[in-house]
Amino acid sequence: MSTIITQEAYDEEIRELIESLGLTEEEAIEDAIKCYEMKGIDLSNIVTDSVLEDKYKQIVTCLERLTCIVNDKNYEGVLETLQKLRNELDKDIAHRVFAGKRKCYNILIALLKDCKKNHMILKSTLETITSLMSGYPDLLDDEGIALQIDILEGHCDTTTLQYLLRWIRECCIKHELNRQKIFDTNIFEKLKKILVRADVNAQEIKDACSVIRALVLDDDIRHEYGKAHEHATIMAKGALDIITGLLKRFKKDTKVIGDLMITLAALVVRNEFCQEVEDAGGLKFILDIMTEYPDSEKLNWQALKLLKALAGNDNVKSHIVTSGCAPLIVSAISRMKRSENVVTAGLSCISALSLRSTSNSGVFYDCGAAQVIVDTMKAYPNNVNILKQASWAIRNMSVRNKSESKEFLMYGVEEILREAVCLHGPKLEDNVKAALRDLGLKVDLKERWTGKGINLNNERY
Repeated sequence: MSTIITQEAYDEEIRELIESLGLTEEEAIEDAIKCYEMKGIDLSNIVTDSVLEDKYKQIVTCLERLTCIVNDKNYEGVLETLQKLRNELDKDIAHRVFAGKRKCYNILIALLKDCKKNHMILKSTLETITSLMSGYPDLLDDEGIALQIDILEGHCDTTTLQYLLRWIRECCIKHELNRQKIFDTNIFEKLKKILVRADVNAQEIKDACSVIRALVLDDDIRHEYGKAHEHATIMAKGALDIITGLLKRFKKDTKVIGDLMITLAALVVRNEFCQEVEDAGGLKFILDIMTEYPDSEKLNWQALKLLKALAGNDNVKSHIVTSGCAPLIVSAISRMKRSENVVTAGLSCISALSLRSTSNSGVFYDCGAAQVIVDTMKAYPNNVNILKQASWAIRNMSVRNKSESKEFLMYGVEEILREAVCLHGPKLEDNVKAALRDLGLKVDLKERWTGKGINLNNERY
């Protein structure tokens, strides 16, 4: 039979844990609940997070007001209450988790359902539920997904659509099941209708593309296998021509074309997709962008991301280099060496374009890539990702071009590579040793597995 305690005794226990052990309120509550459960004490009559009431008093007050508003259907003061709630939710994840435990999601869903025709309340509620679920997508349920699609099909104005798509995107980040459920509602066809509208504006394109990219993420560590590739394949088949068409239509709007380029990069996951983008003029477009906007870090980064993705097709890879992209890539890395994004994307591009291609590697040597790669390694000795990308580029440029690879040695790459291993150890060891090996330098390779020295017996029993 379970025993019970009073609210006062429980609160006193929490205060003692905080004061004696230096725990946070949340940690003390979690620890106390575990201890009481182990002792068989019934906490059903206890408000377990009462100690947090003062810290999150504004959230509690706002939720109480919103509950009354939903129940009474009297929406006076609702916008002010939602704004106050957003201010609290935007503080940190702890505030959002507390609100989630206090049924904030359910209250906001009810408000959305009641006020779909009131644009002011609808927009404010969408903005608030996005704040609630930022970094906290587990709250989404089937009712919420159905509501998202219902609002999306309601031909809402640009601002409402913007808030809705941002909420949908937030639900997809680091949550594989949400992505799959949302994708299964045939949301892509609804997004496509937005993109093909004659009057579609820049903001609508950016928000629709952000959802498309979110649907092909593979960032949920709780699921070993996701459907990112499957989602990308389906959407690429239905949207590559639309997106490449929008590139030409919005060529002078740098914010839009940047979003379109990285969306294409996320979708070209198959050989034929790369070819389709090139056939539609995608490669020429990238060349024009890198030529016309040489000082835009963001545009060059986005263009480099797309170039690397297109290099997945060997024919396109060859055309990228023969069309004159190699000097643009090397120049972008050199000019914007203070931008980690540009440097990483540029090195990744060189690595992909020189993979299994003697001729492409030769072009990069002619463009001065060897010196630029070594210089970036010197500039970022503590950046593991950049050092890794540089090691791959060195390896791919050297393995089939032994005579030209001596250029790397002239710039002191051996010392830099060995120092990188000493500094970062196992994080870089395999990549650096592969680069050293293909440069023709001495490398101590480890045997990952050796036998026990026992002769195998083939005798059958």
